Amino acid sequence: MELIKFMFSGFWIFIGFLILLSGLGNFLFLMWNRFWRHYSIRKHGYPPPNCDADGDFKENKKEEL
Repeated sequence: MELIKFMFSGFWIFIGFLILLSGLGNFLFLMWNRFWRHYSIRKHGYPPPNCDADGDFKENKKEEL
């Protein structure tokens, strides 16, 4: 309760808390995203054999000739 009272005690203090909270939220989202990305790559492998390193489909060079 004291933290909330301090947070709303002034405009610039409020802005500072918003910056800190957005940084913390961004960090938590990044960690969550990386966890699921790591899990998916470990489970399915990356890239699939029919894709290049970027995940795009490989072009068939025989068709170009």
